[in-house]
Amino acid sequence: MMTATAYTDRMMSHAASAARAEASSCARCTAHTAVSLSMDAILMASIIICAIIICSILLSLLAVSLLVVVLVLLAVLLIAEPSYTPKMRRRL
Repeated sequence: MMTATAYTDRMMSHAASAARAEASSCARCTAHTAVSLSMDAILMASIIICAIIICSILLSLLAVSLLVVVLVLLAVLLIAEPSYTPKMRRRL
């Protein structure tokens, strides 16, 4: 049988010390920090990619609408007859 002092010494040697607990906690904290940083980077990259796609779609719609406006104006100017045609002055 083990005496109380020997039992206490044995249990204290197997117990986690403050330094071990701190090192373990720091290692877990570092792992969680790395995971959270990588997740933040992935989230930020996806937001930036979505913003670039939306901006490119809006710019292409703007370009198409400007092209349509220019073509309509050209069609109106070339096809439509002018409503006011000045008459030539007669010489007396």
